[in-house]
Amino acid sequence: MTKRGRHQAHEEEVENGERWLLTYADMITLLLALFIVLFAISSINQKKFLALALGLKQSFDPKPGVLTNGSGLLQNASLTQTAGSQYKSIVPNPLGPTTTTTTLPPPSSSGTVPKASLVALQAQIDNALVRQGLQGDVSLSQQTRGLVVQVLADKVFFASDSANLGPAGTQVIDAVASVLRSDPYHIDVEGYTDNQPIVGGVFTSNEELSAVRAVNVVLRLEKSDGIASSRLSATGYGSTRPVAPNTTPANMALNRRIDIVVLSSTGSQP
Repeated sequence: MTKRGRHQAHEEEVENGERWLLTYADMITLLLALFIVLFAISSINQKKFLALALGLKQSFDPKPGVLTNGSGLLQNASLTQTAGSQYKSIVPNPLGPTTTTTTLPPPSSSGTVPKASLVALQAQIDNALVRQGLQGDVSLSQQTRGLVVQVLADKVFFASDSANLGPAGTQVIDAVASVLRSDPYHIDVEGYTDNQPIVGGVFTSNEELSAVRAVNVVLRLEKSDGIASSRLSATGYGSTRPVAPNTTPANMALNRRIDIVVLSSTGSQP
């Protein structure tokens, strides 16, 4: 072999001997990408996970909670208790105190509830609240959509951004339910908030917070107070229907509320 030939063979041998570095660098790059992907999927966004769980519940529920009298926004089965500390299961308690009530007639053939029946129902609820010293926590009014039992959210839930019922809230709801349990009319629970945006926490919007609050009240009425689920629906309106301008803390407190509406007809809308 000539000198030139030996020199070329030596260069090829050196070049081939360093090719393992390329393979090693590729392997390190792939491992780094793998660990980045594993880290990304290990950090679960609780809000997105909850939204996925709720979406799957709605998709596979054979009996979605769409009621004839519902507004179509959010119904009882549209938001359900799921895994996670933010939605605590409501443990059924013994039925609230009973009260003597007058049997009310069913809606007429046209689906309209007699005005006199709603007036009588209002008097029975007021008496039940007075007996338990809760009359100052609730306001009752006759409106076009029906009998409205309005409770300020600050007196029902643990905190301003919480959807979990507090002890005072369960007492009020149980007292109202002790009367509503025996009547035949449809009940829509409506959740409302003020216009302050939600920053951090479990809920992403006022609409979500108001809807989950309404659902939790419906669950209390059904599971603890014995009201048939076929009579119940839940709707979340967020800050879209204030009863006062959101200009002062007092007005904002009025807008954070739960309305338990005994509908005046099967087709009533707010």
